[in-house]
Amino acid sequence: MFTDRRANSLATRRTRQPWPEGKPFKILSLDGGGIKGIYTAEMLCRCEEAFSKGEPLARYFDMIAGTSTGGIIALGLGLGIPTTDITAFYRDDGRRIFPPLPGRWPGKLRQFWTWLRGPKLMHEELESALKRRFEEHLLGESAARLVIPAFMMPKTEIAVFKTDHHEDFRNDHLTPMWKVARATSAAPTYLKGLEHLESGRIFIDGGVWANNPVMVALVDALSAYDLTFDQIDVFSIGTGNAPFELRKPDVFRGLVAWREAIKAAMFLTTDNATAQVKLLLGPDQCLRLEPSGSEAGVEMDDYDSAFAHLPDLASRHFDLNAQGIARFFRETVSLRERHHSG
Repeated sequence: MFTDRRANSLATRRTRQPWPEGKPFKILSLDGGGIKGIYTAEMLCRCEEAFSKGEPLARYFDMIAGTSTGGIIALGLGLGIPTTDITAFYRDDGRRIFPPLPGRWPGKLRQFWTWLRGPKLMHEELESALKRRFEEHLLGESAARLVIPAFMMPKTEIAVFKTDHHEDFRNDHLTPMWKVARATSAAPTYLKGLEHLESGRIFIDGGVWANNPVMVALVDALSAYDLTFDQIDVFSIGTGNAPFELRKPDVFRGLVAWREAIKAAMFLTTDNATAQVKLLLGPDQCLRLEPSGSEAGVEMDDYDSAFAHLPDLASRHFDLNAQGIARFFRETVSLRERHHSG
């Protein structure tokens, strides 16, 4: 599971694999966002109902990238899990992973004290759910090319889990899927990181640096295949990020005023990744759907608010954008390369 990524970096440019001239390369990119992943799951469920003609959804995309909750969905799609089962994960397991917030002040104070000393949520519930859903499946069993960002501590280092769709990707395909899912979704302050005892490293949520993994996917596609920008078409689904704002006096203050700066970082990286892809490919080659307005402010651990607003919102957004979405489902894609897995 662990490799010293920097030590194993290539000294030369990666050899790009051939790709048919003029053939589209379709990327599905799924943002992080905790329980707000129900928006993504419901959107994909509508896609499967309307367009997939009985085929697993992954058969329509050449690459799927997912961070945190989006990484969990991406792994499920790679295994061919129906989107109805993925929405059931959020509905059933999500209630245990994200328990109700205390309603009375004594409970709120106890929980606040717990948050001061450690993560807000019990990681055991998430691990149990992931093991139950992914069983003993390995990353290399994915039918789709997968790109799953994570982050490592205490020596800070970026990690991207990848299927073996290129000769250079030799290690990750042997990693259990549940561990990849757990590594990418260990959101700081919310969940305990995933420890890799052999190396002493701790995996942290990929949302720290790539909550929107669309640029990670684009770079991987362009470095692994002989593609032009014109061949790439991206369907990017977000979970909503309310802009981080500070009053002018607070900008010059210290830790208290900036205590939620991590939300600002996630918003900016998410927004910037979309802007960069549209700049490189052109706006017409990147369809981006996500909650906006008040729905964008749903907290990533607020199960009740998420289910009260986001499933219906996903359905409305699908109906409004069905014509644009349909282009991704006109034909299935070729099977991926398997350089090291069976």
